Amino acid sequence: MSNTCLLPVVIGGVLLLSAGECSSQLASGDRDTLVAIRKGWGNPRRLASWDPDSASDHCSWDGVTCSDGGGGGGLTWTLPAAMCDFVNLTRLDLSNTGLPGTFPGATLYRCSQLRFLDLANNTLHGALPRDIGNLSPVMEHLNLSWNSFSGAVPPGVAALPALKSLHLNSNRFTGVYPAAEIGKLAGLECLTLADNAFAPAPVPVAFAKLTKLTYLWMSDMSIIGEIPEALSSLTELTLLDLSSNNLTGAIPAWVWRHEKLECLYLFNNSLTGELPRNVMTENLIEIVLSMNQLRGEMSEDFGNLRNLTLLSLYMNNLTGTIPASIGLLPKLSTIWLDNNNLFGELPPELGKHSPLSSIGISNNNLSGPLPETLCANGELYGIYASNNNFSRNLPANLGDCVLLQELVLDNNRFSGDFPEKIWLLPELEIVMIPNNNFTGVLPAVLSSNIQHIEMGNNMFSGSIPRTAIGLLVFTAENNQLDGELPADMSKLANLIELKVPDNRITGPIPASIKLLLNLKSLNLSGNQLIGAIS
Repeated sequence: MSNTCLLPVVIGGVLLLSAGECSSQLASGDRDTLVAIRKGWGNPRRLASWDPDSASDHCSWDGVTCSDGGGGGGLTWTLPAAMCDFVNLTRLDLSNTGLPGTFPGATLYRCSQLRFLDLANNTLHGALPRDIGNLSPVMEHLNLSWNSFSGAVPPGVAALPALKSLHLNSNRFTGVYPAAEIGKLAGLECLTLADNAFAPAPVPVAFAKLTKLTYLWMSDMSIIGEIPEALSSLTELTLLDLSSNNLTGAIPAWVWRHEKLECLYLFNNSLTGELPRNVMTENLIEIVLSMNQLRGEMSEDFGNLRNLTLLSLYMNNLTGTIPASIGLLPKLSTIWLDNNNLFGELPPELGKHSPLSSIGISNNNLSGPLPETLCANGELYGIYASNNNFSRNLPANLGDCVLLQELVLDNNRFSGDFPEKIWLLPELEIVMIPNNNFTGVLPAVLSSNIQHIEMGNNMFSGSIPRTAIGLLVFTAENNQLDGELPADMSKLANLIELKVPDNRITGPIPASIKLLLNLKSLNLSGNQLIGAIS
């Protein structure tokens, strides 16, 4: 049974292999790998037991435990007590190693020169010790994220005056975190407290003193109240994430003035007020303000954000039109504006100047045609525009959009022939176009990736496709489909739902329909079929 290496450690400038780098070696023998690790470590006296000449069974070596659980064995281990005998140890990265147990303070407090400690993505649990401030006084980077630490965060985490980054996110911390103490870490550049079950509390005004902060991640941690004006002092911020909390009030004007801000995540709160008229944060790359109660119109100033790749404002109360300047942004990849009260036509050059990959504009009052330029750069994989007032023909060049996976246009007023080439796009999985005025003919063979087709209440003609291997759902009620059902239904064998009532289908119901073993819903009424299902 092969094992897995779980010792990515940087000691005295020597990098020991991580699991991803050494797993292939382990398949040919864990013992040889451990010997290589010992040599890379400089053959320290404390690892003298890692010697196959003295003990052939590597599972008996100090600090190594082998498990033979079902589905694959593995090496598990504990932090060697002698770890800090390496007097020049400054950097210790034990992330993603499966390190178990509680915080190994007794060992780590002896590492007096340690500047970098990363214990992220392990199975550590229990409360952090109150004396955690006994870690090295020169500690600059402390990462305890993605574990199962619980209880209150002790003030001692802020008793490390040299800290530049403190990562406590994604644990099971509760109660009140030591905001006042953390606010005194004058050199702090990165702070992550997100995804913990802290007691509801406002954004700490004490954090306004952390003027070197570039990265502040405080999502999903029960924050209440408004975004404080005092945080305007954090002019070095490149990322501000306060998403998935209970914030209220307006987004302060200072947020739109911080020139270094690149990522703004305030989604899933109860923020109100209007979008800004003046946007000076021209380095913004991602704006995500969805699932709030924001109102007002989108300013033409959004067109000045030349680095913007993601604009997400869905599920708000926005009105007005989408500024034409949005269509001129050179890097825009994703725009999600669903569930607002927007009206008018889409920017005429949307997609022409940028690698547009996804557009979500469903549940608005938008009208006019879809721009011919949507897939001009060939990156588009999703169009979600249902429940609007779009009209006219679909752009024929969507049939050349080879990466398109999902086309959702139901409940509009589109008309004209549906581009036949769309049905053959190699990546296409979902087509939802009911309740329009489309015409056209379905091809006999559809793309093998298509799984879901809804096209009811249109004016399509032709026959039900003969071959669609991946198709799970096909609903086409109230069209003008004719001809007979496919004689060999085995080429539609994965169908779960087949509904084609109120068409012009004729002929017998083929005996091969019994091959649709996954079929749960069948409606053939309102046609001119003869015979029975046998």
